[in-house]
Amino acid sequence: MIAKPRLGIPRRLLIAVCCALLPARAQAPAEVRIRTGAWVPPSLVISTSANLVELAATVRDRHGHLASGLHAADFEVLDNNQPRNITFFAEQGTQPAGVAPAAGAKPTAAASPQAPPPARSIALFFDDAHASMLGVRMSAEAAEQLAANSLPPGDMVGIFTASGTVELDFTTDRKLLLAQLRRLQPHPPEGVHAATECPTLGPSEAYIIVRHLDIAIEDKAVDEVMGCTCPGQSAGCRIEARGVVESAAANVWQQYEYQSTGTLDALSMVVRHLAAAPGQRVLVVFSPGFPTGGMEERTSALTDVALRANIRISAVNSEGLATDRIEARKLFLLAEFMAAASKSTGGQYMHNTNDWAGSLRAVLAAPEVSYTLGFSPPGDPDGKYHLLKTRIRGNRGYSVESRPGYYAAAAAGKRETAQQRIDRAAMSVDELKDLPATLQLQYESRIGDQRVLQVTVAVGAAGLRFPEKEGGRVQELTFLTVLEDA
Repeated sequence: MIAKPRLGIPRRLLIAVCCALLPARAQAPAEVRIRTGAWVPPSLVISTSANLVELAATVRDRHGHLASGLHAADFEVLDNNQPRNITFFAEQGTQPAGVAPAAGAKPTAAASPQAPPPARSIALFFDDAHASMLGVRMSAEAAEQLAANSLPPGDMVGIFTASGTVELDFTTDRKLLLAQLRRLQPHPPEGVHAATECPTLGPSEAYIIVRHLDIAIEDKAVDEVMGCTCPGQSAGCRIEARGVVESAAANVWQQYEYQSTGTLDALSMVVRHLAAAPGQRVLVVFSPGFPTGGMEERTSALTDVALRANIRISAVNSEGLATDRIEARKLFLLAEFMAAASKSTGGQYMHNTNDWAGSLRAVLAAPEVSYTLGFSPPGDPDGKYHLLKTRIRGNRGYSVESRPGYYAAAAAGKRETAQQRIDRAAMSVDELKDLPATLQLQYESRIGDQRVLQVTVAVGAAGLRFPEKEGGRVQELTFLTVLEDA
């Protein structure tokens, strides 16, 4: 495998190239997936013993109006049904006309109408691994309308995809944005299918059946199997048919699970990159939803990073309005992460509408009033997922939208993450000599002051080991090119 990134040389430029190789017996890899992204050097971290859990909250009164003027004492946070003391509290935004103040609260002054809106860094993430052709195109057209007509001059926009086929770093160049948006296409996995022709299961149906999330979707597959094998509808045949469905679903989901973890990994890279961007930070995810059950550690860590970096996550269901009841139920089950991430960070989840452009405008409009709360759980992290409930004391007709839970991961330093290993390798001066790879550098001069460095990495796949992972044999390689000045 040869990776040839062409990099113009600024004062310091760092590019990570991540490749996954899947072998076919002893032959060359059957599939090579490559995604690239900028690597951000880790900033200086001052460690403390505090384990702060942060959550964003929006509060509405019984009329649906946003409520301002609340205080920490007005909120109650339950962690696995145990009350927690709020150690950090802040009200965000200002109160424009039409926002209802909380009962007994002093009104907040409205922002000056002459003040320009603050500049934003907006990351548009297109889930081209799960979305249909219609979903990708309609989402892209909504973004094109935004870039062409209603984007403030100071806003920077970046385009990112689950497949990594279309990437554009944050820019104010509207023509460049439009050109990249028109390149978007769906990139579903190829060559993955059920072990049997009947039932015919897609990854979403397989996931729902494996985790027993909806009996109606499972029964529909059972009826299909019975129609293929035993039209007589006997009780014994139905039991056998259910076993066939469960076996086929497990087979399909085992092959497709990497698609969800890969999408979450790509989203995590975008969140880390957005965390270093200037101005207000907004992430908009266009996706039909994807399975995340059993991945609470990943989703909670992603939400934590977004909260600490003041990133507001919103989502738009790329498939639009679902008219079929089973299809609507399926989209609802697959949207769990998108809905939770939006609620957790003060964003919105837009679905059940064919107004893609209107949905994008709505999620980019920041809530006028929101709150940030934090608490420190007692004891050491237990490595489990915790349910959160945030409410107003005494109720008083208020409704609160906030994150539904968090994963109490082991404290930093007890185990090294993949990203931490990459950071450590990039910052070290050690040489690795036991990898079957060769490196070639070619320096080129261009017109004016522009200079290009071509980096060629050749890897002998025959010398690599392919450990078994999730039903297949996969080897993932990450190449990092670091260019430094004197």
